Amino acid sequence: MYFSPQEIAALIQEDQPFLDLTTHMLGIGGKAAVMCFRCRQDITVAGTELAAQILDACGLTMTESQPSGALAATGSILLAAEGPASAAHSAWKVAQNLLEYACGIATYAGQLVQQTQSVNPQVAVVATRKNIPGIRRFAAMAALAGGVMPHRLGLSESVLVFDQHLAFLGGLSPFLQQLAQYRRRVPSSKIVVEVQKTDHALTDALALAQAGVAGIQFDKLPPGLLAGIAAQLRVVAPEVMLFAAGGITLANIQSYAASGMDALVTSAVYHATPADIGVEIRPA
Repeated sequence: MYFSPQEIAALIQEDQPFLDLTTHMLGIGGKAAVMCFRCRQDITVAGTELAAQILDACGLTMTESQPSGALAATGSILLAAEGPASAAHSAWKVAQNLLEYACGIATYAGQLVQQTQSVNPQVAVVATRKNIPGIRRFAAMAALAGGVMPHRLGLSESVLVFDQHLAFLGGLSPFLQQLAQYRRRVPSSKIVVEVQKTDHALTDALALAQAGVAGIQFDKLPPGLLAGIAAQLRVVAPEVMLFAAGGITLANIQSYAASGMDALVTSAVYHATPADIGVEIRPA
């Protein structure tokens, strides 16, 4: 994923708006330094390419790097670089914070995928756009490193119809009456409609499947109920993609993986505990 030089500079300037007062006071900035990032736990690597951009922008030369998506055992070197001590101290916390958050997300993402595939290798795990505001590309980058694809990156690249949309049309029936026209308006996009946890969830899902929507997303339905709905929908419209969403975490993802859904939509990946990554800076 691409991050511009201006974005890299903004990350560095947030931590160092003027100068590194401590390094300047000690008079050590010009000394040669070696910098090394190591993981203190088993992780899925993410964000090393972005961290390398930060180190480079600060004036360091990379000597070692693991790619995003790699599995790193406790004690493994993720990044290593050399250059002036002033550059190493400028890059230190910016790169460390980035790596800890990115690797935390990627590691949790990898665990979600592993648990899902242990039940059904055909079920995908995808991530919502409900991330912390302002970090969507960073969060998506980290989730991808762990094997979780984006469900939606924003409003512009996919069609997902919610109750909040249907309210302005007069409900589900008017929408279904105009479905053919909607499909002609967006011929290159698949239309997915969300069904919420209500007494008529099955009825709505059957109507949508028979009408020919490309996908149905079920919000906050328990796995047992989803399994019964999926079995009936497979008979009516086996080609319709089925998504489960709402409250899916590492604690329950195996149950959802066994529910007959094609994909599991989660936001939990964005709230993963950051990885524990240590940084050593020493004289060359």
